[in-house]
Amino acid sequence: MERKKIKVMIEKKLFSDTITEEQYNKLTGLGYERKPAYPDDIQSSINFNELHESIREIVSNLPIVKFPGSFFDYFLDGDQQFYLVTYKEKVFLVDTQGYDYARYVIRLKDFVILEKEETQQMKAHPGMAEEIIGMLKHMEVDGETMEHIIRSVGMEEQMLRQLFLGAHSDVLQDLTLEKIELERPI
Repeated sequence: MERKKIKVMIEKKLFSDTITEEQYNKLTGLGYERKPAYPDDIQSSINFNELHESIREIVSNLPIVKFPGSFFDYFLDGDQQFYLVTYKEKVFLVDTQGYDYARYVIRLKDFVILEKEETQQMKAHPGMAEEIIGMLKHMEVDGETMEHIIRSVGMEEQMLRQLFLGAHSDVLQDLTLEKIELERPI
């Protein structure tokens, strides 16, 4: 899949992000509400788990901002198009379209942010991950089965990226050499 640099010009404000055009269209076409004032005004919502995997990855890495009192408050930087805004237990996906306020807003369901000093972790269903881990340990799942599970839930690219970025460079070098050796014609 080819990545394009998406640039949108709104009232001479430029913002961009390295996402595909398809991802950008999915993000901007979610059924946002235009110019809501308060969280209780927002009726539209989307389940985080129903978003495409690539969109979930983008959304889970967006900057997080606490709700200031009104979505019309100038609390956002228009150079950043998408934000997550938190209010009590609710999380909202915001599209600024280049403005300094929350111009388009939709509520994200089944998305919880656990905040740690400038880092975020998302967790869709509290306790369920531990339950699944327990089942997998009880089954004594092997590598091929785990690979099948990861592929079946559409997480192959995300897992590869996370494991790759978290791996020690010696391990990556050994794996690269092994792959080259396996691909050599006999």
